[in-house]
Amino acid sequence: MIYVCLMNRMLLLICTIFISSALLGQTKKDTTLPDGRKARFQIEVVPCDCDSLKHDSLSISLSNCFDTNSYLVIQPSILDVADSICYEMGVPPELVYEIGMNESRWQNINDMDYVIKDGDLQVIDRTFNHFYKKLGLVGGKTRRNYLIIGIYYLKQNYDQFGSWEKARYAYGRGRWKPSSEWTALERKFMTKIDWTKYDK
Repeated sequence: MIYVCLMNRMLLLICTIFISSALLGQTKKDTTLPDGRKARFQIEVVPCDCDSLKHDSLSISLSNCFDTNSYLVIQPSILDVADSICYEMGVPPELVYEIGMNESRWQNINDMDYVIKDGDLQVIDRTFNHFYKKLGLVGGKTRRNYLIIGIYYLKQNYDQFGSWEKARYAYGRGRWKPSSEWTALERKFMTKIDWTKYDK
């Protein structure tokens, strides 16, 4: 009788461990919200507060000693990611948004896997490869890496020239030239921005 009871308790413990392990192994599942945003359905298995004086390890059951909590984690849009990088590097997020509107128009902002050639901020291969190595990035030409490098390069230009207007021009042309020497194309993308918002 004692042997049967012990075997039953051992079986219950093994089932508890197996089920909780299975739940933990499936903690993340992608889904898409009606507005097109990506989200992740996450399940957490949390041990309850069991009184060790009343329960030994063999008497723990899944129903009274584990809680499962589930919730949706909204994945950030590419604009949220850009803002976060800007704040970290000390770059005006609104300026990066304006540059991105000119360069790519921020297509498919809710899809982090979407990558157009040269990224949202149009970073050429030579610039990407240089800063990818310098910053120790991994993962290749991802949307996030293109953003990190573009924003870092813009900040580096600002540190060199002391002006966001000059930094933007150098970002697009590789060096600064006074407005009297701008081409029609350069004048077009530079005059889209109100520089008094950034260079005060």
